[in-house]
Amino acid sequence: MTAAVVVIIIILALAWANGANDVAKGVATLAGSGTSSAVRAIMWGTVCTLIGGLAAAVWGAALITTFSSGFLAAGFPVTLGFIGGVVVGAAAWILLATRFGLPVSTTHALLGGIVGTVLLLAGPEGLRATAVANKALLPLLLGPLLAIVLCWMLLLAARFVEKKIPAWRPGCCEQKDWQRNPFVCAEDRQVMPAPIAQRVLTVLHWLSSGAASFARGLNDVPKIAAFLILVLALAPALPLSARGLLWPIVAVALVMALGGLWGGMRVLRVMAHRVSSLDSTRGLMANVSTSLLVLAATPLGLPVSTTHVSTGALMGVRWSERVKPQQNDALRLILFGWLITLPVAGGFAATSAWLFRTMG
Repeated sequence: MTAAVVVIIIILALAWANGANDVAKGVATLAGSGTSSAVRAIMWGTVCTLIGGLAAAVWGAALITTFSSGFLAAGFPVTLGFIGGVVVGAAAWILLATRFGLPVSTTHALLGGIVGTVLLLAGPEGLRATAVANKALLPLLLGPLLAIVLCWMLLLAARFVEKKIPAWRPGCCEQKDWQRNPFVCAEDRQVMPAPIAQRVLTVLHWLSSGAASFARGLNDVPKIAAFLILVLALAPALPLSARGLLWPIVAVALVMALGGLWGGMRVLRVMAHRVSSLDSTRGLMANVSTSLLVLAATPLGLPVSTTHVSTGALMGVRWSERVKPQQNDALRLILFGWLITLPVAGGFAATSAWLFRTMG
């Protein structure tokens, strides 16, 4: 019983770390474009993530199955030591990355934790290599590439609308004011329906950001709740275990929301200002691309990374505008995190599983 409670606390710590590192991914365009303050963006992203996480009780079953057993070979013994090793490895890396403002993927970290722990406990034969490659590595690789292409295509489709929006001119106004309302630079403001057009664009931007945050909660909560469900199955004496799948999903969603309020600001600064310059239109297209891809993947049980998809969408903005990297560009930082997350989380997880096994 005591061991099960400890592992539950570790799983909830992982949900907390996920919220702190990931809440910025859905609302970075709001802050980056000047549409919202950072605090309001984090609050909005947290609320929408919580709603998406609770919706996983209805639409997250496929991902729960994938992460609870889909990567393990038949006969692999699922123990508290295995679960503890996976979640300690993932949580340790995500908390460390959040401390330094590094956007990393919880999906990637959990996959690394599973692989590292299984290799220690059972060797390569403990894994379903085909499932790991097709249902995890392939979506993680293709997700950002598809986001780049989709966002680029949406921006091309929006170009005919932008022809009616006045461009910023030096001396017209402050560039940040133009980003909030491009019509302040209109030569004939009586002809341009500035208030209505800007109001509609702003509302759509907020809604698309909320959709991206909703999609993130819907895709991330089942991955973490899967391990909580496994613990309840291994410790049926726990009084809350009789509540089925609902309690783990609600608990993870709530703790994830609290983590986002606690630590979301560090990663927001990177995603909002150091990947691509944004205005409301480009932020809207980036959010639409992210939410479409993540919402499409969730019912299929495909664990795409919201981090990588949202970054790919922002890269689609950059490449469509042919923007050159700046000195403090965060792209290399994000790619570095993408490369090292799986091995580092796997190493942390294997070490933790070894310690759990040593302590019995």
